[in-house]
Amino acid sequence: MLRQAWTRRVVIALGVTAGALSVAMGAPSPLLAQVAGAPLPDNVPQTPPPPAPGTDAALDSARALRGAALQFTLYTYGPGDEVFERFGHIALAVSDANTGEDTAFNWGMFDFDQPNFLGRFLTGDTRYWMAGYRTVEFNALYQSQNRTIRRQQLNLTATQRGALYDFLAWNAQEANRYYRYDYYNDNCSTRVRDALDWVLNGALRPALDTVVGYHTWRGETARITADNLPVYTGIQIALGRNADRPLTRWQQAFLPDYFAQHLAAVPVAGVRLVAHDTVLFTAQRESMAAAAPQRIMPALAAGLGLGVLVFALARLLPVGLSLFGVLWYGVSGVLGTALLLAGTVTKHVPYMGSNLNLTILSPLLLLAAALWWWRARPSRTGRGARALAALVAGMALVGLVLMHLPGFTQGSMLLFMTMVPVHVALAIVANGRRSPGQPTA
Repeated sequence: MLRQAWTRRVVIALGVTAGALSVAMGAPSPLLAQVAGAPLPDNVPQTPPPPAPGTDAALDSARALRGAALQFTLYTYGPGDEVFERFGHIALAVSDANTGEDTAFNWGMFDFDQPNFLGRFLTGDTRYWMAGYRTVEFNALYQSQNRTIRRQQLNLTATQRGALYDFLAWNAQEANRYYRYDYYNDNCSTRVRDALDWVLNGALRPALDTVVGYHTWRGETARITADNLPVYTGIQIALGRNADRPLTRWQQAFLPDYFAQHLAAVPVAGVRLVAHDTVLFTAQRESMAAAAPQRIMPALAAGLGLGVLVFALARLLPVGLSLFGVLWYGVSGVLGTALLLAGTVTKHVPYMGSNLNLTILSPLLLLAAALWWWRARPSRTGRGARALAALVAGMALVGLVLMHLPGFTQGSMLLFMTMVPVHVALAIVANGRRSPGQPTA
């Protein structure tokens, strides 16, 4: 599948404002894709999956014979250069000793040319699918991109290997290969996790369903995107309080690298699932940060600096103040409108809903921008602008207080540190001085 660089960048930029960041990373080679024609319509029902192991003794016996020649291997690919590649990628490969076939299954397929791709992307309804590749060529692609490749041979019984082969064959069927991609709960990595949990009769989830350390969706996404300031800022704006909950190891599996680590370290029903763990290729690139950067103080410095600028403009350049206020409220209002819609009427609600950032970014600021412009015109009293500026500052201060209360804690403090001083400064200058040409209110 061909992917053009400019299209990628447009989608990434739109993802910042929508708070959407693709985690099905990796651009498969057009020579390897096993795509069968145009995707089916959304309303085509899936066929029933095969029975899990232990359901039918005769089926298990046949699977054991089939599975004796099979070997399953998990390949984890390190970060790449593009933003969406920095999250890593994963594939589940099956090799057949009888036929010599070795196929890597990848759940990270999507197509920019599918109908209404942009609308689906912004509303969280992006359609992804699973496809198979020749493993050696798939690995060669990632090695050519200077991405580390970790190989983990899985320790499964012959019956489990036969059952997992049946599952993959079912999943690869045209009616069953498509799914609604979800950044954190249903992506290329969690699809592999869930397939292994299925073949293990649900034993993998309880083994991983514990909180170890303090990892959150916000923290991990911020850590990975820290060196791309626009994307990093977009994540801080977009994610709500739910993104700050501690993650279990099961939930951390949305990142391929974490899933590989946990699979190697945690026994399932007393059995280690990784029989052999090796690194096929080590990338020559800078290691990724172990934790998200602490940027609250720089954010506060930026906010205070902008607040001082507001007071300076009010004294020295009233026209500049008018322009600054319109731009500040206008841009904030557009972001607030997008944030409100994303957190209420799209499928981004689990991550972008319950968002305290709406106390500093909201559609109300569009009205504030219009009234601020009205205030700057001669012979206008600007009463509405003054009242609304005070209301906006008050809401921001309430949000700042709420953020410190149990049940309302949210990890976007740096955004408040930047914006609250400016909201307060604009409210003070709006209520402290008249604009040029304004009569006494």
